[in-house]
This record gives sequence, structure tokens and C-alpha cells, in this order.
Amino acid sequence: MSDQVGDEAYRHAEPFGGVAVNIQHLASAIDAPLVVIDRSLQIVFVGPVAEELFGRAADELIGTPLRSLLAGCFVRHGSPVIAAVERCMATGEIQSATTTLQTLRGPSRARLTMVPSPSDGQATGAILFFNIIDGGEMARYEDPKERLPWEAPETIEVDDLHAALDRELPHVVEVLDLDFAIAQLFYSGGCFVMIYHGIEPGGARELLESTGPDGIPLDQAVMEAGTIISDIDSCDIHPLPGDITSFAAFSLRERPRSRGCIVFGRRGEAPSVRQYSRILQVLCSQINISLRNHALNMERKRRNTQLHGLYEASKAVSRSLDLNEVLHTIIDVAMSLVDAENCFLFEVDHEQGKLRILTMKTRYAFDPTIELDIGEGLVGMVAFTGKGILAPRADLDPWTKGLMNPPDTPSSMIVVPLVFNDQVLGVMSLEKTPGVPFDHSQYELIETFSVQAAMAINNAQMFDDLKRTASTLQMFNVLLTHDVANFNSPIHSYLEMLLREPTLDERQLRYVRSALVQSDNISEMIADVRQMLAMRSNEKGWSLESTDLVKVIGEAIGDISSNAVYEDIEMMFQPSVERALVLGNSFLKGLFYNILSNACKYGNGRPVSIGLEGCDEGGAWWKVFVEDRGRGIPDERKARLFKRFDQLSTSHAAEGHGIGLSVVAELVRRYGGQVWAEDRVPGDHTQGARFTVLLPRYEPSDLLEV
Repeated sequence: MSDQVGDEAYRHAEPFGGVAVNIQHLASAIDAPLVVIDRSLQIVFVGPVAEELFGRAADELIGTPLRSLLAGCFVRHGSPVIAAVERCMATGEIQSATTTLQTLRGPSRARLTMVPSPSDGQATGAILFFNIIDGGEMARYEDPKERLPWEAPETIEVDDLHAALDRELPHVVEVLDLDFAIAQLFYSGGCFVMIYHGIEPGGARELLESTGPDGIPLDQAVMEAGTIISDIDSCDIHPLPGDITSFAAFSLRERPRSRGCIVFGRRGEAPSVRQYSRILQVLCSQINISLRNHALNMERKRRNTQLHGLYEASKAVSRSLDLNEVLHTIIDVAMSLVDAENCFLFEVDHEQGKLRILTMKTRYAFDPTIELDIGEGLVGMVAFTGKGILAPRADLDPWTKGLMNPPDTPSSMIVVPLVFNDQVLGVMSLEKTPGVPFDHSQYELIETFSVQAAMAINNAQMFDDLKRTASTLQMFNVLLTHDVANFNSPIHSYLEMLLREPTLDERQLRYVRSALVQSDNISEMIADVRQMLAMRSNEKGWSLESTDLVKVIGEAIGDISSNAVYEDIEMMFQPSVERALVLGNSFLKGLFYNILSNACKYGNGRPVSIGLEGCDEGGAWWKVFVEDRGRGIPDERKARLFKRFDQLSTSHAAEGHGIGLSVVAELVRRYGGQVWAEDRVPGDHTQGARFTVLLPRYEPSDLLEV
């Protein structure tokens, strides 16, 4: 590429402005960071790829010195890049150098190629092409005098690598009869430490910063080369500063990033350290293994911290089902996970193709009624694709719209969809400005949290729907159990009075009796609904006490006989015992009233037989059976008789037994018993039905509360 650039630049002998026009075409044709400087090393042109690399617009960079792109000591102490640029413009030859740049992602190693831009045979500037070697964070270079007393951060354990080196370097120097050793270690976040033995801090600094033939400092060159050995017989490899006569430098690596270097050396006429290079290489290999283990341990701790954060976030969002509380919790948790300054939660209206703000927390004045189209801006694009976006410089992104205030503020954004059951429910947008942008690990953390957030929002919305439905059902229950009952009560009374009117003929009495039966059905249905509501409302406080079945059944028979509809039906109760104790409550009489009224209603007016006896099959039970002589129940319908009301379809309820028997089944279950229907005459359902209830016998030693 440098040859093509050189040919392109030398093809133009016009003033620099003419070359700049050509550079614009070149910058658009080559997918590489490109910067043009003038003879005073001021930036005069920045290509679009370079804008992305440095995270700064061209207008911000033009007019600033080349040093503004460099990082750390390259700014304070000079740089091989500056020398190479000056040689490029002096000789008219293409040059190259390695340095550290201050990029959007932090300090990054880069190889620079420099092509002179001539005018009238003289170089009036240079075209710089950047090739990033390592995009990760590099160490911040500081004055060694200031960094010597540096202590390891809290993430480094007390017995970590640099402490071990501090103990072992003197031993290595003594055993191999060396004069000095220097180790320089880098840690994530730009922190590093220099350990030395047998050499003064100034001498250590001078050796590490001494430049080789290519102009690269030793500590940087060895991290690229892996090993550099230099002595008086091979001083062309790397100069020997001061009285040093030989040294061997090795890189300390934590793949894929270089993490530092270690140097062993001698002074005076002592033999070269080259003879110990293999031993020292083995030592450095062991140190590299320790570095990798240390990095893995740090990654494990980081992941554990993230998992703990997600666990706490999961507890926070599941603590409530109130939608407003859930939304505010999601915003607070998301912002705390990544130190965001602003957060917005949008709901997606798929029918209208719009996004609207559910809630937000921002330090800017913001219109909460704003609407975005699906596909509009970063938020709309995430809603459209269902895929999240990490934007380190959202203010430079052409899709940014509606969330920047002011629009040219440097900002970093994480935008993720809130997806539940393969449907985008909404979008969460996090922003911070200015400062260090969001990184990929923070994006992954929010992306994982968004799954929990979407589930919490869906659950809260479902709970809101259930509350509205329950409120509606409660209103219907009130209408049924109160208003309809009030309307039906006088109708039932008038029909009873009319049934005793002596002037009515047989046909008229039949009509009145039919109407009275239907009115009684309404009353029973209302009573059943009341019983079910009462059972559900008393679910947790369901208490039982000693109850005599003989007495309860007798009371139920008395209630049935007092009903004008059933007063002519003969009820034959023949218990085999005088007393039968079970654990029951006030609902027990309603259970038998339901069965007895069912037998009277479908028994064709014939006698109903009720029996009570002991049963020891499979336990100690009291068996109650009710027999009628009506049309009976076909086998295919027997299985559906006792279905719970919330599982009973309208068609089944209309078959004639309503919800009364489902109430019976629920009560029997709560009493710990069994209920079933069978033929009064086995094998012939047309001879009537037999309902059997088994309830556990109660002994005085049994618990009174269940």
C-alpha cells in the first residue's frame, strides 16, 4: 500500500492544496486511517476512518499538533514518530515507525507509514497511514521516579506475581552471577510496576527507554520481538547504554496481549549473558504461565462480580409486580450495572409502528411524549431488527436521533431490545457523556439483564391485566350474588304463594311449578357461587372442627323439605349409627344440600333414600349415599359431573347439573374425602343414580386445624 501511496503522491507537483484534493479521493478509496500534516507537524486533513479510530471529528483535529494523537511518554519525552516524520520530509523517502496512539478504545499500539507530499521538489508535509497492532488498552507511561513506589490495585492479590519477582530476582542475579535485573509488568486499566535489582532507577529507566536502530524503545521492541539479546559483539542489535556490556530482554505475555518485559544484564568485562539465555527463557516461560493464570483468575473474579450483579438485579426486578415499580427498578439497576448517566425505556406499538417512552431517568430536559418510528434512529433500528447496538460515539452515528441533547455532545450508548417469547416488547437505551465509552463487556452485561427486564415487564403487565379482569369479575359476582338474588327473591315468594292458590287448575299449577323450579335453580346457582367465593377467600384460614354427620344431614333434609318445590318428595334417611363424627365446618351442610337437591330435581318426584354407615376399606371412613329413581346418568357423563367450575365449559354446565356438583367435589377434596356417581342398579343407568361420599372419621386425638 505504501508504494501505491508514494506513486500517487509523487504524481502531483502542485501546491499542497492540490495534493489535498487528491488525498480526499485516496482517503475514500483506501480503508485505512489516514492523516495529513504540514511541515510544522500540524494536522491539515483527517480521513473518515481516522475519525472513527480517534473518536474525534475532523474539525476537532485539524489545526492540532501531531503529538495530540500520541499517548503517554510519547507526548512528554518525544517519539520515534516525530523523528521519522522529520526524516521523511528532509529526505523525501517513505519512513515507518511504531508508537502508541490515544484512540477511542484507549492507548493502542500502531505502525505508521509516512509518505512525503512534495511541492516544487520540496516536501511540504507528509501523509500518515496507521496500522493498529494492538487495539487493547496499553499502559500509561509516566516518569519512572513517580511510579517506583506504586502499589498494586485491590484486584491484585497480596501474593501476586510482582511480589514473587521482588523476592526472586535477587536470587536469580546471585545464582547466575549477573549484575542486575529489571522487570516491568503491565496490568489492565493502565497500571504497571517496575521491579529492579542491582541497578539504580535512573539506569533502569535509561535502558528500558533506549531506542534501537528502528527508533523503538527497548521495552516496546521486546514486546514485539519476544527476545532481544545484545552485547558488545552485536551492538548493532540494540545500543548498550552506560557501562552495560550485555543484556537479555524477554517479553512477558498474556496471550493475545503483551504484558511487559524482563531484562537481565552485566557490566564491565564480565562474560555475556547470552550463555544463560536458555535458562532465562525457561524462567520467563514460567512467569508467563503465572501471568496467564493471574489473568484467568481476574477474569473469573470479573465474571463472578457480573453474575452477582445479575443475581441482585434479578431479585430486584422480581420483588414487585407493580408495573411502575418494576420499570423504575429496571432503570436503577441497569444504570448501576454500567455507570450510565441516562436511561430510557420505550414500549413498542407494533400496530402503529411507533415507540413511546414508558419511563426514563435523565439529567437533561426531555419531552416524555416523544414518539419515534420503528426503524428511526438507534432506538428505532433496534426495535426493527430485534438486535442490540453498542455505539462508543453515538453522536457520530448517523442513526442517532431524538436522544442527544445537545446533538453534538460526545456520547456513548448501549441500546438493547426487550424481548419476551420472541416478541420485542420494548427497547432500553443507556447513555453516558462524556468520558470513557461503554465497552463490550458492559454491553454483554446489559444484554443479559435485558432478558430479566423483559420477563419482569411482561409479568407486571400480565398482573395488571389479571387485576383488571378480577375487578370485572368481582363486579359481575356482585351483580349475580346480590342484585340478581334480590330480584329473584320476590319472584320466588310470589310463585310459592301462587302454587297454593286453590282456584288454579292442574295445567296452571304445572306452569307455576315449572317457573318455581327455575326460580329455585337461580337461587341454588347464586348460593353455589357464594360458596365458591367464600371458599376461595378463606383458602388460607380454612379451619375444621368436630361435626356430627347425622345432625348435618338431618338439617339439610329439613331445608330441602321446607322448599315448596320439593315439599312433596319423600326423603328417607336411615343412618346405621346414632352419631358419626368428622372434621367439618359450616360448608358441610351445603355439600349435602347440593346432592339432595340434585336428587330431588332429577328424581321425577319419587322418594330419595339417604344412608349413612361405616366403611373400613382403605381406612376409617363414614360413607354417605343418596339414591334417586330418576332418569339416571349415562356413563359418558359421569366423568364430567364433578369438574371444577373453572374447568367446566358452558355446554357442560348446561347439561343440567350446573356448578353445584363442582362445589361438592371441591368441598369433599378439602375435607380429605372422596365422591363419585354410579348407577343405583348396577349396569342400568335408567333406574336412577347413586351419589356416594366418603369422609374420614374423626377421633378425639385428631388435629382440629388442617
